[in-house]
Amino acid sequence: MNSAPQGSKPSTRLGAPLTRRRFLHMTGATLGSAGMLNLLNAWGQNAMDGLTEPPKLDGNGEGTKVIVIGAGPGGCPAAYELMKLGYDVTILEARDRVGGHVWTIRGGTTGEEYGKGEQTCDWPEGFWWDAGPSRVPFYHNGFFHYCRELNVPLIDHKNLNLNGWVYAEGIDGNLDSTKMRLHELQADMAGYSSQYLANALDQNALDEELTEEDLEHWKSYLINWGILEADDLSYKPTDHRGYAVLPDVYSPGKVNDPYPLADLLPFADSMMQAAGGYLAATAVFDWQTTMVKPKGGMDQLYEVGFKAAFGERLKLNSPVTRINQDDAGVTVTYTNKETGEDEEIVGDYVMCNIPLSALLKVSVNFSDSMQTAIRSVPYAMALRMGIGFKRRFWEEDDWIYGGQSFTNISQLGILGYPDDDYLSANGGAMLGMYNFGTNAAFVSSLPYEDRAQLALTLGSKVHPQMRDEYISAFSVAWHLEPYSLGAWPSFTSESREQVMPILQEPDGRIYLVGEHLSHVNAWMEGAVQAAWMQVEKLHTRVMQG
Repeated sequence: MNSAPQGSKPSTRLGAPLTRRRFLHMTGATLGSAGMLNLLNAWGQNAMDGLTEPPKLDGNGEGTKVIVIGAGPGGCPAAYELMKLGYDVTILEARDRVGGHVWTIRGGTTGEEYGKGEQTCDWPEGFWWDAGPSRVPFYHNGFFHYCRELNVPLIDHKNLNLNGWVYAEGIDGNLDSTKMRLHELQADMAGYSSQYLANALDQNALDEELTEEDLEHWKSYLINWGILEADDLSYKPTDHRGYAVLPDVYSPGKVNDPYPLADLLPFADSMMQAAGGYLAATAVFDWQTTMVKPKGGMDQLYEVGFKAAFGERLKLNSPVTRINQDDAGVTVTYTNKETGEDEEIVGDYVMCNIPLSALLKVSVNFSDSMQTAIRSVPYAMALRMGIGFKRRFWEEDDWIYGGQSFTNISQLGILGYPDDDYLSANGGAMLGMYNFGTNAAFVSSLPYEDRAQLALTLGSKVHPQMRDEYISAFSVAWHLEPYSLGAWPSFTSESREQVMPILQEPDGRIYLVGEHLSHVNAWMEGAVQAAWMQVEKLHTRVMQG
């Protein structure tokens, strides 16, 4: 029963005049505010600004000493911008590298998780794999700004490869424990969905106010987009979903038959829900083409770009244990890992890029409200594993060049393929496991090699060649990594609203910096924009005396 007030006109009837305002109302109701803002931008009525470059600031910070703690995606741009403004900057980093969660694994890389001992990567020269951030969307302007300024070359990242595999098990129907190409799944689901909708239109089964002309236009669209037969509106085999036999000089080939709809539905439903809806999320704004990454690994921006700019201002292997502030300044105590001795450094302000989960282990005389805010942000558990192989079987045997394959095996998750050095005869490294939450907790409880064997057992359901081509694996459980203690901050909308305003403001002489200050969560860009915000606040304060 229609609950609209008497005399009102339904605002979403297809037969009503479609003004821009009404279309925006419909867009907002279905896609949310982000979709509406994107549409306005396309119409030239709203700029999709965000923060696209560092703030343009006047004045010089000469004579003011700032201690930046943590050379991660927030600390690096904060230190860099403060240096350009003339501040006396010292950067303290607990690790033997810069980048924080940005960590590119190569032969010789070492790591140690709590309770697991040390692991060393023994991959051949030329192999690399990103254990943390591994891709950047086209609109993350802060990242592009620094790659441009620091001369860091980029390559494409193929987030979605329609020739990748999708595999589901434990489902109803004849497709249980079956793998298919992603383009087959997409073509079949689009075809069947279009077939049923086209037939509904043909039978006037929809109660919307559509003219006969509207119906014909819609049916024509579905026939062409949904690859339907025009005479009976049925979905039948086409080259959209691929070939059983490829065309060549001797024959036109043979297209694959669609999977039966009754079998396809439980498979598709399972895949859309797997890994927290990972496959379904490939269509979101953040993951659209073009995505990029630095040539040779994400750490090139930090280990090559920022590190060179910092020079002697950077002190590696210097974990901070205490921060004490008073009216006169800030004293930071850190351990010099080379000598094993504690050392102190005194400054006017601190810019702190330690993740909140790890910051709880540092003694800091924060205010009660700041301490409460820091304790209120839990961090996600996530485990990623890179596996080195003697041969690029995913390219040679499966014709997969970059991109990902998807499974509904919760402990395995996503498989990802390298985007460079195609056809290399020396093999390569790929993402061999990516899981979250309780699955990450379970897998991370295993010894390193046991994790690798589990990944090979599960991954062989997609790529049976894995064991024969295996060299070694390197896994990172971010919740067990000592100076991270989590993959990313897990805000709820309520906690973000309550906590973020506190985190964004200085607590005395201490300014936090990192993605935990941004709505761009779990991305380097959030940390970059937070750095710009905090640098502007600090510089304004110093200039005002």
